[in-house]
Amino acid sequence: MRKDAGQILTSVLVFMAFGLSVIALSATLTIINIQNTAKLAQSEQASNYAEAGAEEAILRLIRDPSYTDGSLPISTDSVIGIVVTGTGDDRTITSTATYNGFTKKVLAQVSLANNKVTLVSWKQII
Repeated sequence: MRKDAGQILTSVLVFMAFGLSVIALSATLTIINIQNTAKLAQSEQASNYAEAGAEEAILRLIRDPSYTDGSLPISTDSVIGIVVTGTGDDRTITSTATYNGFTKKVLAQVSLANNKVTLVSWKQII
């Protein structure tokens, strides 16, 4: 009987060690997944800010066709930089946003013909 009790105790200890390893691995993977999700959300927020900057530049061009650049502070660690280049009817808007260490850039090309702003192209370049 003593031999069986020792085998059972050994088996229980092995299964417990395996179970604890699985739990520790699951917890580690969950923490990594949460961190990656937070980073993805921050990257997406930087993209949203860059797009908002390009949209703001388009609005400013509608109001004032001579608009060339500006910045929009979002918070103490976030800012949108806007640069408008080009002459005549064709303009290029570059909006760069930084949020929590993530930087995203949107490039938009517009035409200002006949007192009307027309979007020619829009792309995220970073």
